[in-house]
Amino acid sequence: MKEENKETNLKESEVPEWLKVIQLNSWEAELLISALLLYMLFQVPEFIDNYGNQHYDEGYVTVIFKVFITALKVLRIGYSIHIIARGIWVASVGLSYIFPKSLNIERLKFKGKFRKELENDVALDKTIKNLEKVASLSYAISFMISGMVISAGLIFLYFMVIGQGLLLPAIKSGIGIYMVLSFIFVVFFFMLILVVFIDFITNGIFRRDQSTSKPYYYVAMIFRYMTLSFIYNRINLTIISNLKKWQAHLVPILAVGLIGGYMYLEEKVYDWDEENYLETSFNSVSRMNYENLRKKDDPLFATIQNDIIDKNVVRLFVKAQGMLGRFYSKDSTSKKGDRWSDLSDQKQSTYADRFVNISIDGVRYKNLDWKDYKHPIRYEDGFLNYIDISKLENGAHSLTVEFDTSAMNNLQQKILMDKDPPLIKLASIDFFKTE
Repeated sequence: MKEENKETNLKESEVPEWLKVIQLNSWEAELLISALLLYMLFQVPEFIDNYGNQHYDEGYVTVIFKVFITALKVLRIGYSIHIIARGIWVASVGLSYIFPKSLNIERLKFKGKFRKELENDVALDKTIKNLEKVASLSYAISFMISGMVISAGLIFLYFMVIGQGLLLPAIKSGIGIYMVLSFIFVVFFFMLILVVFIDFITNGIFRRDQSTSKPYYYVAMIFRYMTLSFIYNRINLTIISNLKKWQAHLVPILAVGLIGGYMYLEEKVYDWDEENYLETSFNSVSRMNYENLRKKDDPLFATIQNDIIDKNVVRLFVKAQGMLGRFYSKDSTSKKGDRWSDLSDQKQSTYADRFVNISIDGVRYKNLDWKDYKHPIRYEDGFLNYIDISKLENGAHSLTVEFDTSAMNNLQQKILMDKDPPLIKLASIDFFKTE
């Protein structure tokens, strides 16, 4: 009976012939699918970003969009690696078909380690096999890491919901028991997250122990659906179960490192673009300051409609809402509990006119009508001003946008300096007036 069961298990574990054929010829479908998906992955994130910025303010929905966009960008990298590896693989296979003997080491006359290096892979077999592994695994690994990004984003979203929907209302209420229970719930949720993360980073330390596996199973099941990790969990387990122990332990560490490093570098690149703009815009003319010349992904601080103004009005956009909101929250004259977003347009306009200095050729323009405005291309919140320049003579002029630190208290000045000292000056925009 036992022998029959063994035979049955062996038959079930054997790979069917039809699956072997698919595995051997899957590269054709992989290459086609990767090419199509890669094209889509360069288009879809931008579309989602524009849609979210156009239809939603900062909040839970925008967080979901940003997480999903990051996950798609990770997939984009994986599919790019797949196409490159598969392309080299196809070239190597074709080369081995045309030249079956591959390298002619005697004609090359290489010596020493250079000769030994070629002798180990005369027929390109080793190279082709390694490229096959890279090409085939890149799909699974990129999908797994992309899923991990979504899981991490969902956990961050849950913390936002708990913080804004439970903890902050409890603190504002001033009710002792409400605050204590809310705090206990937050700590409890954080501890559960920590336990799940430790289990993930150790490849299942709580799942391998008899005493912890039973209670942890229910925790794992809940978070498996809360974070959607059930989608990629099988891929992760398949990879780590087929590696050496030390290699398997590197998988979650590398995954966390890659995700964190990617998000850090992506933010750093944008910060570098902004810093580079702020450092150079006052020494040279920058196309980023003109709506008719700037590119979509250029950093946005202040813009006018054109470098040549043929009318008596300058349409000035200033992205200053975020910084002004920080100033207002630390303003001694603001009412406790009031938020910048709750102020009327008139109050925001007055506040902006107080802190932001707009000058042309060194002459400050006061009492401007600062209108709340969302940039039509970048969808970033800011202010729009129409400045009358009918009294200016034809010719070259310079418009400057900067924060007026003399109107700030000590705390507001500290906020500005801690954020980024160059932000005291937002832009210097040259233009030529003609009629």
